[in-house]
Amino acid sequence: MPLVHRVGAIVLALAAVVIWFAMAPDESSDRSSDIASALADYGPNEARTEGAPQQQVVNGWVAKDLLTVIAEQQNDSVTDERLPALAVLVVLGLALHIATSTRPTTADGAASAPVAPAANPRPEPTPAL
Repeated sequence: MPLVHRVGAIVLALAAVVIWFAMAPDESSDRSSDIASALADYGPNEARTEGAPQQQVVNGWVAKDLLTVIAEQQNDSVTDERLPALAVLVVLGLALHIATSTRPTTADGAASAPVAPAANPRPEPTPAL
């Protein structure tokens, strides 16, 4: 393997490791206290209901509170940019391989044409007498 391939492979491998650890997304904040608060309010409110319409109102309140928690989590979430960055490294690796690979040449310096396989590589059996 030529020296350029080895050096390029090492550089790309190191870049992949750096990307994987340096570009890791931050952990999202914990919303368990918000969820617990919404569900804690639900219990006493549900106990005071006296019919289906009041239960629907209380259920709507807790649903709104839980949806607010979900919306806040979505707003705080970050995307993981590591995979697109690693895909760029793959493209760079392919480009390095293509740019530095050599084609076999003939004695006069011209690039040799690919050799076509034989039409029938196995000999025909001779009939037995």
